[in-house]
Formats: sequence, C-alpha cells, structure tokens
Amino acid sequence: MYVLIVSRGYPSEKYKRNGIFEFDQAKALARAGCKVIFAVIDLRSIRRLRRFGRESFVKDKVQIEAINIPCGRAPRRLLYMLGRIGFSKLYDDIVKKYGCPDIIHAHFTDYAYIAAKKIKRNHIPLIVTEHSSNMNKDNIDKKLLQTAEFAYMNANRVIVVSNALAKKIEEHFSIKVLCVPNIVDTDLFTYKKAHNNKKFSIVSTGNLIPSKKMDILIEGFSKAFSENDDCILYIFGKGPEKRRLKRLIDKNNLQNKVFLMGECTRNQIARKMQESDCFVLVSERETFGVAYIEAMATGLPVIATRCGGPEDFITKENGILIPVNDVDTLVAAFKSMYNNIKSYDGKNISNMTKNKYSPEVIAHKLIGVYRNLLMEGN
Repeated sequence: MYVLIVSRGYPSEKYKRNGIFEFDQAKALARAGCKVIFAVIDLRSIRRLRRFGRESFVKDKVQIEAINIPCGRAPRRLLYMLGRIGFSKLYDDIVKKYGCPDIIHAHFTDYAYIAAKKIKRNHIPLIVTEHSSNMNKDNIDKKLLQTAEFAYMNANRVIVVSNALAKKIEEHFSIKVLCVPNIVDTDLFTYKKAHNNKKFSIVSTGNLIPSKKMDILIEGFSKAFSENDDCILYIFGKGPEKRRLKRLIDKNNLQNKVFLMGECTRNQIARKMQESDCFVLVSERETFGVAYIEAMATGLPVIATRCGGPEDFITKENGILIPVNDVDTLVAAFKSMYNNIKSYDGKNISNMTKNKYSPEVIAHKLIGVYRNLLMEGN
C-alpha cells in the first residue's frame, strides 16, 4: 500500500518537534510495510532557518519530499494560495518520481484544506487527521470553520486524536469521525528499573506558552513544597513565557528547586523521565497530550488537567486528574503524589501504555482504516 502523508514540517536538529506527530506515524507505517512518501509544505516564517524551495532526502528510512515557502504571519488567503501552488508542484513531482498514491493522509486543518484543493479532482481517497486545539473549542473562528468544513467535506475519512475532539467536531460539522490516538516512541520512552534519587524528582514538558500554564505549575509546586527540600522540578521546553517564568521562580526563591531546561532532544527528555518520580502538565487545552503518554511509557504516574485529551487515558492506577486553572487542587495532587508514590506500579503503567499507543498498534489501526476505505472504492 502506497501512502502519501501531507505534513506541516519534519523534525530537524534545530526544530526537534516540527511535524513530529505526523512523522512518527510515517515511520510506523513504513516499518509496518507500507510505501510511505512524507510530503511537507513548510509555510513558517523566514526567521525559521532552513533551506528554501524543494528538498528530497531520506530520514529514519522515510522518504521526505518537501517544499519550504517562507510565509509566517501572512494573511490566511495568501497563505493558502502559496500553499496550494507549492503543494501542486510538490504533488506533481512526487507522482512523476514514485507514481500515484493509493491514499493521501493529510494532518491538521490548513494542510488538509490545501491537499483537498489539489486532489479532489484526482479521485484519490483523502483521509484527514485533526490535531489542532483550535478545533477543540465551543466557538471556532469563522474563517477557520470554513476552511475545516471544506477539508472535512472533501475527505473520505476524518480522524481525530481524542474523544473530546471528536465530540467537538461532530457538534460543529455534523459528521461522524474516527478516533485514532497519536503514537509514543516505545523504543525510546521505555521503562527502566527503579532509580535511587536522593530527591523526589518531578518532570514537565511543553512549550512555554500561556495555554500550557507553566506559571500555575510553578505556583502549585511552590505552595506544595516550599518547605520541603526533598522535591525538585524540571521543566523542558522553550517559548515566549521563559522570562516571566524565570521571574516567578526567583520571586518564590525556587532557584535550587525549579529548573528551566530549555528545548532538549527526545533522548534527553526520555532519560530524565526514566530518572524521575512523576510527570505533571496542567495545560488549559490539549487535543491529545503526547507528553503524558511519553511519561507513562517510561512508567511515570502523571498529574493532568481535564483539558480534552488526558480524560481518555488517565485513571486512578496511573495518575490524578484535576480541573484546569485550579492551584489549590494542584497543590493537593502534588502532596498526594508525593505521599503515595509507592502505590503506583511503574512497570504496569508502562506496559498498559505500550499496549495502546505503540507504533505497531497505531500503524495497525491506520492500515485497517486505509484497507476499509480502498475496499469501498472497489
């Protein structure tokens, strides 16, 4: 089976998380025996340093065909126009080099829209996977709503990554969707035997942006453990909130307890998770929450907010769910986790996570969707 995956980008040494969800799926499908071409339309700002124009190379045994067009904050209409022109050239090049795909699988609203504009006349089945938190709202921007409606109505299947997102999309568009979660790299994020930390180590990962609520995380940690020198918090990620968070750390005299680690490789994050006791992320909104799954795959219990994604997989056996923007409940969850950490079975948490979210499991689900769709066309 020949699958063309349409993505916003690919992960690189400089931009480690760029297109990571899509690329993880591409690797899993290739490993499962599919012929996979990873088609990238990179419309980020010119400030995102990269080679502009066409690229063609192999990464992790996946063939990448990319077109990089510096757009950034261009008006949506111009963004779509340039994206359509770029993808049209890219798609024609791919067909000449590799032949016509059996399935086109596009990720995220904007790129699904661009793909749908190109291939709706070609009669090739189109699948859209929606990840965007902008679609997980009661009130969606009117122009985005129109974009999504065109993409979804021209798709043969719409997949979402959580039940909360499924509910929102079904409400807004009156369509039935499939739920296939994101992948965790279980070769990298894997359980290791118990460590001998001198301190209770907490880890968090996420962009340093307002919706991740890292300020509430730090405030809750301070209230829970300001008088407890046995606890330490590592926050991985970069973003515009860094200076404000640093000031908050200084204000609460947490310089020796809370550490902003910056953007690190997945290897570095996995290692720190394997050395830690629990994971905490108190996002305002998540369509899925890969960071939680990565932590659980290493055996960590988690504290998560009821923000859309974690409700699908957090149970009393693997963590604690709390309301969004509730510092007092976070403090109570911190103390509960600290006092009851031995009641969590790390190996069992890891095994249960792998059984649901490993590359093999998710690839099998996706291939099943592809086969059913192709059978309908015969």
